[in-house]
Amino acid sequence: MGAPLRCDRLSGTLAITPASGGCYLYDSVDDTCFEKDADGEVLKAELRNGGTLVSKVEFHPNGEKLWIYDTAADGDTVYVRLRTATHGWSAVFCATGAQNPHVVDFDFAEGENVLIEVYDNSEATDRIASFSARA
Repeated sequence: MGAPLRCDRLSGTLAITPASGGCYLYDSVDDTCFEKDADGEVLKAELRNGGTLVSKVEFHPNGEKLWIYDTAADGDTVYVRLRTATHGWSAVFCATGAQNPHVVDFDFAEGENVLIEVYDNSEATDRIASFSARA
């Protein structure tokens, strides 16, 4: 029998609800369920402008999936790329809308550290934020 499922918040204020096989983090766009992954560490980042949610980025270690949302649908978007020690930098991905999030499927080794950077431009030169997670 493995270690018990933990749904610890490292930072932020979103409510977390443990469930069998994972954890829910609720927000105003959709309810995110992160499925259990023994060596994984999830990321859910909400990006706001003046208190208004304009985008969110999620990394799901179970299946190594990146989700990018443009929640404002205002003609502007965010751009995201990932880096791991064995894969280097990924391509730059962008959100396509709140109702149609962009989902990217990766194949990282279990427990591999993932650096996630969010940018304001497609050239990935105007960084907004940087986060880490574990596949």
